[in-house]
Amino acid sequence: MGVESKTHFHVDKSKCIKCGRCVNTCSGMVIEFGKDGYPYMKEFSRFGWQGCWKCQHCLAVCPVGAISIFDKKPEDSLPLPPKEMGTYMEELVASRRSCRRFLDKNVDPDIITGILDAMAQVPTGGNAQWVEYTVIDDKERVNAIRKKAYAIMEEKAKHHKYTHSFNNFYYKKMKESEKSVRKDDMLFCGAPHLFIAHDRNRGKWSEDSKINCHIATAYFELLCNAHGLGTAIMSYPAEVLEELAPEARKMLGIPENHYASLIVGFGYPEIKYARGVQKDRSRKTHRYTDLKKKKNF
Repeated sequence: MGVESKTHFHVDKSKCIKCGRCVNTCSGMVIEFGKDGYPYMKEFSRFGWQGCWKCQHCLAVCPVGAISIFDKKPEDSLPLPPKEMGTYMEELVASRRSCRRFLDKNVDPDIITGILDAMAQVPTGGNAQWVEYTVIDDKERVNAIRKKAYAIMEEKAKHHKYTHSFNNFYYKKMKESEKSVRKDDMLFCGAPHLFIAHDRNRGKWSEDSKINCHIATAYFELLCNAHGLGTAIMSYPAEVLEELAPEARKMLGIPENHYASLIVGFGYPEIKYARGVQKDRSRKTHRYTDLKKKKNF
């Protein structure tokens, strides 16, 4: 099978200005200049390290829209965000808070669809795109999973059996939080929907899989907050499903051999924050120019 049939890489020579951006951004280094001065994709044995990374950088970087690949046309791509988006992102990241009280209603399906469409485009390490997303977008299904897992969790706790990160003290504190912060649900915080980024355990690449799942989780959470939704990134429920209640985990539909250590609960927030906080960055940030001024580096 030739390159053209594998990737459908095509250069519109009537548009191409031979700028070389596609050559210089090709992660797999399979795009080169031909004898006629136009870029072409050379033969490769397989996708990934030995060929094309399927990143579509070539399509995205071309200033004149001369390149198409995988039957994707440049005119169908999303435009880049406006320059002022940087300020909006700073405000979004700084004002984001964990939501532990949600309204008991499903989120508008169109909002979820839009977020998931965006998630399909986000990059992961190496652009391998191995990470899969499972979304439980119906609150009744989430309630069924919660009911099953919660009952098992409670029964185990009676015999002082907890997940690897919990003990009597932490369990008691979480139960106490149900009276105010977590609205009668220490497991999922009453979230009507769940999102889980997961990937197959891949031997020596398993650590990369975990990192990619965490990157995807961060993207999803920010997208939810940008749409005015509340989110809570939760590790304890993932532990409960994995270690104490595997029968409840099966209700997610995630394969048993998939890594899934974080669950995002999301929905419309019951309580909205009025402003951001004012934390001092100097305790956490070690900036070279600041260190030079203090003459400590």
